[in-house]
Amino acid sequence: MHVGFFSGDITRSGGTENVSIMIANELFGKTNYEISFVSLFEERDAPFFPISPGIRRFSLYATPTHGIQHYFDTCNRLRKIVTERHIDLLIDIDGILDMYSLPVKRKTGVRVISWEHFNYLQNPGVPYRKLTRRWAACSADGIVTLTETDKKLYQRNLRLKCPVMAIPNPMEKPDAPVSYNADSHLILSSGRLTYQKGFDLLVKVAGKVLPEHPDWTWVILGEGEDRPTLEREIQNAHLNGRLILKGRVDDVDSYYRRAAVFVMTSRFEGLPMVLLEAKAHRLPLVSFDCLTGPAEIIEDGVNGVIVPPNDIEAMATAVDGLVGNRSTRIEYSNMSDSNVEQYAIDTIIKSWIRLLYEVMQ
Repeated sequence: MHVGFFSGDITRSGGTENVSIMIANELFGKTNYEISFVSLFEERDAPFFPISPGIRRFSLYATPTHGIQHYFDTCNRLRKIVTERHIDLLIDIDGILDMYSLPVKRKTGVRVISWEHFNYLQNPGVPYRKLTRRWAACSADGIVTLTETDKKLYQRNLRLKCPVMAIPNPMEKPDAPVSYNADSHLILSSGRLTYQKGFDLLVKVAGKVLPEHPDWTWVILGEGEDRPTLEREIQNAHLNGRLILKGRVDDVDSYYRRAAVFVMTSRFEGLPMVLLEAKAHRLPLVSFDCLTGPAEIIEDGVNGVIVPPNDIEAMATAVDGLVGNRSTRIEYSNMSDSNVEQYAIDTIIKSWIRLLYEVMQ
C-alpha cells in the first residue's frame, strides 16, 4: 500500500508538520507500506524535522502558490501525482486540504482520510473550513480528530458517512532522562506568536505575577506575526528583561529542563504538542481550559491546574500559586506520568494501522 501524507508545506517548523513526520516515520519503520509526502509547495530545501531517508517527497508547485484562482490547476496536479505514483490513500494533514483531495478521490478512487488538527468549532483564517468538514463527512473514507471531545463534536454536528476516530498526538520522550529542577525560577511558554496562542493574554498575566516575584523570569519560545505587538505590550507593562521573547531556538529541550512551570494561554487548540512536551519533561502545567486538548492532558490538582478560558485573574492566581509553592510544584512533577499511556507512540501507531486497514477494505 502506498500512503501519501498531503501537506501545505512539509518543510515548515510547526507542530502539525512535526507530528505528521513522526507518524510517517513510524509507519515506514513498522509496516511494509510505501510512504510519501505530497506538499502544495516546499519553501525550504530540507524539512525542519528529519524525515526517514526511505520516504519520498513530492511538490505540486516549485514555488509558493496560494489562492482560489489556482484551485482547478491544483486538483489536476494532485491527480497527476496520485496516478503516476500509484498512491492508494491520501492523509490530509490539514482538513482544508480536503478541498483538493476529495475531487481527486472522485476521479481516481484514491482513499482519503481527513486529519483535523484544529477543533470542530474553530476555522482559523479560512471560513470555508466549515464547508470542507461537511464535505469530508459525506465523502471522505475516514476522519481523525485529536481528542474524544472533538470526535463528539463531529458526531453531534454532522451527518457522518465515514468513521471518526480520535487519535491523539504522540508524546515524545526526551533523549536523556529528565530530573525536575525544583529550584528553578523560570516560567516557560512556547508556540507561534499568533492570536490563537493568546500571548497577549499572557503579557497581562505576567504583569500581575512577575512584580510579586522579582527573582523569577518568564520566557516564551517561538516566532510569529504578533511579535511587534507583543514587544510593545511587554514594554508598556514594564516587563523588559523579565518576560522574554526568545524566538525560534534549536535547544528547546534545554529550556524545558531548566524550567519550573509551563504555562499555556491559548484561545483554542486541537491537541497542544507543547503541553505534551512539557509533560514529558515532568513540568507542572497550567493552561486555560480552551477547546480542545488541555483537559485531556492535565488532571486538575494532580499534575497541573486548569483555568477557565481567557480568565486573566484566575490564570495569574494559578501561576502565582505554583511559583510560590515549591512543594506543590514537586508534587505535580512527580505525577507527570499519570495518563501517559494513551500518548505513547506505540499505542498511537497501532490505532493508525488499524484505521488504515479498515479504510482500505
